[in-house]
Amino acid sequence: MSGRFWTTIYLVFILWPVPRYLESGPAPAEAALVAAGIAAFAVLYLRVMWTALARPHENATPVALALLWVVTALLAFPLRELWLFASLFLLISALAASLETRAFTASVGVTFAGTLAVLPLLGLPLSEFWWIPTQALLFAGAMGNFLSLRRANLALTRARVRAERLAIDNERLRFARDLHDILGHSLSVMTMKSQLAARLVPADPARARAEMGEVEELSRQALSEVREAVAGYRALSLTEELLNARRALEAAGVRLEVVTDPIPPGAASLFAWVVREGATNVVRHSHAATCQVRFGVDAAHAYVEMTDDGRGPATSAEGRGLRGLTERMQAVGGTLYGSPAPGGGFRLRARLPLEECV
Repeated sequence: MSGRFWTTIYLVFILWPVPRYLESGPAPAEAALVAAGIAAFAVLYLRVMWTALARPHENATPVALALLWVVTALLAFPLRELWLFASLFLLISALAASLETRAFTASVGVTFAGTLAVLPLLGLPLSEFWWIPTQALLFAGAMGNFLSLRRANLALTRARVRAERLAIDNERLRFARDLHDILGHSLSVMTMKSQLAARLVPADPARARAEMGEVEELSRQALSEVREAVAGYRALSLTEELLNARRALEAAGVRLEVVTDPIPPGAASLFAWVVREGATNVVRHSHAATCQVRFGVDAAHAYVEMTDDGRGPATSAEGRGLRGLTERMQAVGGTLYGSPAPGGGFRLRARLPLEECV
């Protein structure tokens, strides 16, 4: 059933009973009818099989399949046991290719019963020719097992394709999230420093040049981080992100306070993302004067907490970075949530189970 070539080659077996039939001296009209019947069997068989090659186990040829049964039974009378022996293999192959498991099992049962009924009509005692229905039944069982294995392989292939597609989609989301976090922070700081430099040009050109130098340094750093993200290596340094956050916040006029207790090394990279995103949000939205970052460990979690004294929680339009950071934390069993801070402002808090910090 692997191709049209082989399904056509197999038809040579239906010519096996012809020499003995011709030796019996049939009338020309009868011989012509038998030849037409054999040709009809071949056409119907190819119709069913070639259709099944494109649409396996979807019986798009019910009429052809029914006629194939009828022709097989009718040709058994002139061609006798040799025809039954040869044609049943082809008939069962056609049934297996075009029908689902339940329909195939039922059709094999009908074929087996029909063979048992035809043998006495041909004058062939079942005690002597029992091997004809038996071999048909054994072949059907073998075909059923083969098709079950093939269906299982196809299901595994489809599952693997779906898993690969999901992995690709998840990697695209991860990459998009990384780029948003990297460029969102860097571009915000660069914008802030550029605006500051523009204001300083008339009054303090030297300070303006220094600020633009930092903008150039930030752009190079952002380019380097984008290249790292493309290469798939994203492990932020918490120390570097705290320094970057301090520079960004100071440029926006926000004083940064850091209160830290020892945290597991495995939490540092994830908390660096929290510091990066939190600092970006403070610069963009808070209008705060101070921002405090606190690290620590409680009974079962490591945590980082960023609190500012600004105008309060960001609007939903300002929360895309936080949604990406939430997904990043959830992927390793952590949590991230923001809420109004006591006395005003905004508090961002991330928690990571200690068992995930190894």
